Amino acid sequence: MKTQVKLISAVIAGVLHSTAFAAPQISEAPDEAKVANSVQAKQDIEVITVVGRQQHYKTDQAHAAMRSDVSLLDTPQSVTVIPTEVMDDQMILTLGDALKNDASVSIGRVTTDRERFSLRGFSLDESTNLLKDGHQHFSKYRLPMALVDNIEVLKGPSSLLYGQSTPGGLVNLVTKKPTYDSFLEVSVKGDDNGSLRGMLDAGGSLNLDETIRYRAIIEKQDNNNWREYQDGSAQESDFFVGSLMTDFDLSDSLTLSLHYDKSDEVAGQDSGALVDDQGNAIGGDETIWDMPWTKIDAQSENYGADISYQLTDDWNIDAGYNKQHNERERWESKPQTGSYDPDTGSYKNKPYNKLEDWQQESSYFDLVGTVEVAGMQHDLLLGGNYLKHEYSSLKVKGKMDSGNIDTGVIIPQPDLDYADGKSQTEHYKYYGVFAQDLITFNDQWQVLVGVRYDKQKKPDADSQSVLPKLGVIYHPTDYGSIYVNYSESFEPQGRVMDDEDANDGMELDPIKGEMYELGTKWELLSGKLRLSAALFDIKRSNIIVNQGTSDDPITTQGGVQRHKGFELGAIGQINDDFSLITSLMYLDAEYETHDEFQGKRPEDVPEWTASIWAKYSITDRAAFNLGAFYEGDRFGDADNTFEKSAYTRIDTGISYILPVAGNDLQLRLKVENLFDADYLGGGENGEVNVGKPRSLKFGISYKL
Repeated sequence: MKTQVKLISAVIAGVLHSTAFAAPQISEAPDEAKVANSVQAKQDIEVITVVGRQQHYKTDQAHAAMRSDVSLLDTPQSVTVIPTEVMDDQMILTLGDALKNDASVSIGRVTTDRERFSLRGFSLDESTNLLKDGHQHFSKYRLPMALVDNIEVLKGPSSLLYGQSTPGGLVNLVTKKPTYDSFLEVSVKGDDNGSLRGMLDAGGSLNLDETIRYRAIIEKQDNNNWREYQDGSAQESDFFVGSLMTDFDLSDSLTLSLHYDKSDEVAGQDSGALVDDQGNAIGGDETIWDMPWTKIDAQSENYGADISYQLTDDWNIDAGYNKQHNERERWESKPQTGSYDPDTGSYKNKPYNKLEDWQQESSYFDLVGTVEVAGMQHDLLLGGNYLKHEYSSLKVKGKMDSGNIDTGVIIPQPDLDYADGKSQTEHYKYYGVFAQDLITFNDQWQVLVGVRYDKQKKPDADSQSVLPKLGVIYHPTDYGSIYVNYSESFEPQGRVMDDEDANDGMELDPIKGEMYELGTKWELLSGKLRLSAALFDIKRSNIIVNQGTSDDPITTQGGVQRHKGFELGAIGQINDDFSLITSLMYLDAEYETHDEFQGKRPEDVPEWTASIWAKYSITDRAAFNLGAFYEGDRFGDADNTFEKSAYTRIDTGISYILPVAGNDLQLRLKVENLFDADYLGGGENGEVNVGKPRSLKFGISYKL
């Protein structure tokens, strides 16, 4: 399979090399007199004009930031939009691949079926910090990027509009939508490990009036990992996703949208590597500690409806509902890397089987409008959202057994019966209502004020919160803004549930986040390039701590985590041929008060991060890409005893649009980690992800 992929890649490279400069060039336009004198002579000659086809990177709005179509210059918050053009150029496969374009995001531990992230150094909760089209979205599964059009990264607390979440920010996945014009795109992607991915993407109108539109996407992936099990077999995964989205214009002012998607994945496990004191992966970079019989079998289903009604020219109401159902079965060997004996190479395994089921319902309504009072414009947003979350599991454990990383001892798969398992359930629901007003006093000054009431109900505890938000924006020119922002977040807790704890049964208050941010945004080069900068200070307080000992715990609250820093960013076009997206972040992060981690830096949070990805259009059909991604020194554990070295990864690529039968055949070739840098990625509990060595990717797509 690898030989076939390399051959296909070589063919693409040859086509790119031979045709990159073959596209016809636009000549200088003749003056009007010459045109007038030659019209009659040339009236039978077909004139062909080559129009530039390269797509560029800048986006001017992020709907999730204000829950309305407000310019980013009028948004008193740091926001990054990663557009589809960047993801296409980078041949993005996972959410982590896309988020590396924003230096404020760090990628934590990556396992077979999901990724963990932190934003401005705060971990993103998998149930509350990720949105899909503005819905709270449960994300403990492989998120299908084939459905995603662009990604909005909202920095800092966003609880005013979305409720409970950690204070680093939110990530909103904006999915592809139905189209008026009919099209069909067929694409194939692959890499030099033998992975192949095929996709069909179709859209258009289903009637002559174009009042019924659709978008249908199917993708099938057969992925081969570059790492291997100890018996020499490769870690593989099969992934399928299908999606259908429809829009119905019920009248000139009323649109109903329906969506459905389903994914299915079967994959072997790779929990990461253990490293020695020198930062080298024990057993080698390519060795997987999990047993080759481990497997994850996961399904996810999403469906729902949205409705948009234009009440008047100035007022609109939007509402929506989404139901999500995730099921997962896990066969784990659970390597106990902490038991590793460097003298013998042996380590323990704790096998188990586990069935899990998540169901999550979310809904929202937004009333958006504009009024003018006493010469001031008020852009108003009144809304609310609701979430119901249910979880159940059944787990059966096997007996401890010993493997050996030096000799590749494979422990047999135990025969486990779910009838012997232990069940667990969890459920909660919460709702919130909010009001927001963006007041425009004049061309220079705007003020954003907002307030939210939120209530959560859990079997062990209820909690409620009132959250304010304030922003002030000054526009020194039409193409620039300076803003200051104060916002809050909250994370509801339950009760202390430990009969050996001195405070057993005590109701815990929500963990609270507060942020002060000073920032600026500028639109330069006739609006083609946006620059941004922000200073921020975020405090996460009321963290749960233990005032007793491990033997005699006294659970209470009072821990404080503080993150201060600054960000710089740019996105857009330098000129007609050169586009880029780049960012940089400095972060001073520590636990100011904590029973265990006081004075320490959170795990896997670097002090400096930076990224840049650029595209140069060689011609209107050929383009060259070059990118660099830097991550500074990080601690590999919460106790700060192990440090991962800084690294820079260089990626490059080239693309070419070839006209075939009157349509475009898009060819792409990309080299990741061009200089084959050795590095360690994210991790958890001492286990880390080993950075992928140099790899080759190719892509072919044809659009009708």
